[in-house]
Amino acid sequence: MEHGGPCRAFALQSGWCWNHDPDRAQERRAARSKGAKLKALHGRRRRLDSPSALAAFLSGLIHDLAEGRVEPDLAKVIFYGCSVQRGVVELAERADVERRLVEVERMIELARRRA
Repeated sequence: MEHGGPCRAFALQSGWCWNHDPDRAQERRAARSKGAKLKALHGRRRRLDSPSALAAFLSGLIHDLAEGRVEPDLAKVIFYGCSVQRGVVELAERADVERRLVEVERMIELARRRA
């Protein structure tokens, strides 16, 4: 209910919505707890754009998982995301190296022309 009025959420078979059904109090507590853990992860946002940044993040995640601060299913998804991010980082680094190589080759060619 909002401000004393009727709740406008979809009612379940019990006649209550999920948020107000007294029989679902335990489910709501578990969901809030899981949400709090997700918020804790959001508070740790770091740039994961280098191998060392990914390694530091994964190290922390492994410790959090071992200490029970992150649910295993959530950790699996994050590990997968880090695997994908690793590929992106490698592609970006490769593109940067190629760009720098082209620039060095251009500078060498200019130097040869001047000599």
